[in-house]
Amino acid sequence: MKIFLLPAIALLLLPACHRPERPVKERPVQIDTMQLIAMPAPAVKVASNEVYVACRDSTTYIHFGDCYFSLDWIIPDAQLNDFELCPDTLYFRLAHLHTIEGQMLAITTSEINRIRISQCYETSAIVEHEPLRHWKHYRSPWKIIPPEASNFFICKKYSAAERSRFPATTLQALQQHVKQHGSPAAYARVAQLKSFPAPPVYIGISRYYIRLNGEYKKTTDKINKLLVIDVNFNG
Repeated sequence: MKIFLLPAIALLLLPACHRPERPVKERPVQIDTMQLIAMPAPAVKVASNEVYVACRDSTTYIHFGDCYFSLDWIIPDAQLNDFELCPDTLYFRLAHLHTIEGQMLAITTSEINRIRISQCYETSAIVEHEPLRHWKHYRSPWKIIPPEASNFFICKKYSAAERSRFPATTLQALQQHVKQHGSPAAYARVAQLKSFPAPPVYIGISRYYIRLNGEYKKTTDKINKLLVIDVNFNG
């Protein structure tokens, strides 16, 4: 009797052994009419104003109230940010060899109306990959970024002519500034220049600004956020 039962039991168990496993569903991270799902847990949080910044892979999420927006390749600047005293101005550094130009800026919110995104840039004199951040700068006018879809924006790109704009100045003014505020090695390089700009000094975009404005649906309160994004020249 046992001889006949054992093969029967084996035949019943065989399909179960070869039954394919169901794939484990991943936590959804998707864009549905530009509403982002599953924001990562906060990395930095301040309870008094509910501002925090979180990073996942190459994407940084900036959260305030019920709203957050995301941008790639920006790193929070811990030395400049003060979410307690200055929650409306946020500082970031770009990852080396990356730019915000042409990037998607996605905003997730259900409580804000009339979202407006503006962008501008700032140029500096750059001495061998080191921008002179405390000297002269050109600041471009603010330009409104039209939405590509609901809560979905593409950051503006700039031409070579726009990147080279700079206030009128002289070579002597540059040399004097570097002599007073730069390193001896930097001064040795600019002291030999015959004109400005000329290698190893050039003009380039050193900082981007993104401004977000909006109004809450249920109150008269307004949203005003400014992102200050410094370009990383050194890696």
